[in-house]
Amino acid sequence: MSGAIFIDRFSAGLDDLTRAQQADPIAVLKILHRTGKFSCFEASENMVIARMVTRLIHKALILKDSKGVKTEFGQLLTVTGGEYPWTTVKLTPGGLKLIGEPQDKGQS
Repeated sequence: MSGAIFIDRFSAGLDDLTRAQQADPIAVLKILHRTGKFSCFEASENMVIARMVTRLIHKALILKDSKGVKTEFGQLLTVTGGEYPWTTVKLTPGGLKLIGEPQDKGQS
């Protein structure tokens, strides 16, 4: 048997995180900031990832510190496109602030 064998893994790295990390918006946002995408396989095979990605795209995040002071980050992730099986994403200014990254001037 000759020829090349290609093994493709449709993963941005979300499924490599522990379950606790998959439920942590900061851990998930750091991966998505680095890769700029996630696959439908990651987001459909694991409900923890599916729920987290859905929340990051559709819900605003408000955190309360130990003194009870609330900080609103707003929506954290925007879908920018993609082709099956990939969805491309960009962190919003609130998402960048949450993970401690500087905001790009072109970021919206």
